[in-house]
Amino acid sequence: MKRAEYVFAGAFMFLIWVGISHAIPAFARQYSLSCSTCHVAYPKLKPFGDEFAENGYILGGMQDRAYDENVIDDILNLFRRTPIAMRFMHYADAEVNLKDKDASLDFKTPWMVKILTGGAIGENVNFYAYAIFEEGHPPVFEDAWVDIHNVLPVSAMIGQFQVSDFMFPRELRLTRSDYYIYKVAQLTYHRGIAFGFHDLTFGLVNGNGIPAASGDRFDNNEQKWYFFHYALPVDFQLGIFGLYGDDMDSTGYHTLSRAGIDFAKNFGNTYLFAQVLYGFDRNTGNSFYGGFIGLDYVRDERNIISLLFNIVEAPDTSTFYSKRIYALSLTYSHYLYRNAKVLLEAEYDFLNSIMLLTFGADYAF
Repeated sequence: MKRAEYVFAGAFMFLIWVGISHAIPAFARQYSLSCSTCHVAYPKLKPFGDEFAENGYILGGMQDRAYDENVIDDILNLFRRTPIAMRFMHYADAEVNLKDKDASLDFKTPWMVKILTGGAIGENVNFYAYAIFEEGHPPVFEDAWVDIHNVLPVSAMIGQFQVSDFMFPRELRLTRSDYYIYKVAQLTYHRGIAFGFHDLTFGLVNGNGIPAASGDRFDNNEQKWYFFHYALPVDFQLGIFGLYGDDMDSTGYHTLSRAGIDFAKNFGNTYLFAQVLYGFDRNTGNSFYGGFIGLDYVRDERNIISLLFNIVEAPDTSTFYSKRIYALSLTYSHYLYRNAKVLLEAEYDFLNSIMLLTFGADYAF
């Protein structure tokens, strides 16, 4: 997030259908419930939290708690409390170059601040958005969507979102270490529209990210990108993803494709998840492949250990070769409160022989 945009971009919206789950402390205040109702340990959700998001932030039997009881209008719901929350992330990094025998210390504080909002306007409409101050830059909107459901045979979604959310939302990971393949594949933030029908989601996005408008246009890609995700009807997460479209650079349009499989399953207190992804640009012949495999072990409600191994590989003739990654991270998260944790993380970059040691604080209210 490098742009200097001082004016919050208004009504960017995106609808949720396949359980893209974003829970915030504002929900706990709305329903007078503990964060543990939806979270194993924030931001990681338990099955009830996924169901809450899939139901459009509607909590059966308790929904009236969210609305102002003094408003007497059958087709108007106003929140009893404005659903606003904040999240802060602070890091202290020690980077050790084992090859050059060099080390540096960097205080990244605050590294990230988010102002979040979300909720159910009614049984058929819910929304979520946040403005982010990242790396000391002025704020912009990243996620900003509206969800319209149970009106048509398909749910309809429009807004600003990460395509990768249909597989594994980056916002919900417990590691500071990222899901690097999603950035290489350009499956992070875009503007678009999608439709959901049972376990199938399909849609299109602009394919040029979320830059500021040029003149009166947001998109510089007339061709767009088309994608789908199908969640197989099994008792664990197993999905198939595909994307096809034309991308534009300084040389003109070129056709790209992405294909992947995502998997996740709980084994008692252990959550195992994995992503495999392949990308190919037809006109240039550039390609890449890789993914990640991760494990979260919930020792108890205050202590979680996470492992994450990232791989991005590409032929030496591909422009993606410079983005190759082999990285392993080990993270220990300790929760001082439901909504405040400290973490210790060690990430080792095998290609560059660099160890990144992080001490962090992450809290929301």
